[in-house]
Amino acid sequence: MRRMILSFLIGCSFSVGQAGYENGGLIPAGVYEGYVECRSGLLVVDGGGADIIEMRYSSKLEVWSTTPFVAGYGGIWDIRMFHNSHLDYLSGETEELLLDKNATAHLYGGQIDYISSYQTVPDVFVGYNEQGEPIFDKFRHIEMFVKSYLYNPATTTLTGTWADDSTFAIKLLNQAGYDPVIDNIKFILVPEPSAVCLLALGGLFVNRRDM
Repeated sequence: MRRMILSFLIGCSFSVGQAGYENGGLIPAGVYEGYVECRSGLLVVDGGGADIIEMRYSSKLEVWSTTPFVAGYGGIWDIRMFHNSHLDYLSGETEELLLDKNATAHLYGGQIDYISSYQTVPDVFVGYNEQGEPIFDKFRHIEMFVKSYLYNPATTTLTGTWADDSTFAIKLLNQAGYDPVIDNIKFILVPEPSAVCLLALGGLFVNRRDM
């Protein structure tokens, strides 16, 4: 009965503000779902898992942790992001992440084996230079917060280290008619704690000299 109730709440097909949904859905530890579709609001995975999670429209998914990766029992096999949905992936184990249309993802840690991107990477206006000429940059749908990374174009494999010092190895699955996945990723380099301390000390030294 408890599993049936949780499955009903996690369906996420209610409209915003409807009873039982305004506080969002949750897949907690010990719960493994088959197919989950979220159309609005926030869905959180905290220790649970699923075969497939599909996020649509402007819904948001936060993966804090999952059960260990075991077929039919643990992890998340497929996360599919559509429309304007957004993913924050902090930790856990997932086989494939797929992004389509305007969906975005921020990746902070965990295990993701494959990333597919059915998206283009357009130029966007970001401002003007000192000569008054317009400056453009690429709008990338995926942001990865890492200490280091290395891309092998021959194998389309991305390896590196997350901010928590755990490592990753992700196979990027390019799709015909869309930009390569690597072009759709913006890497945010997280400094080492020692580097942050040195920057802070440097700031204090500069301020003391100014005094």
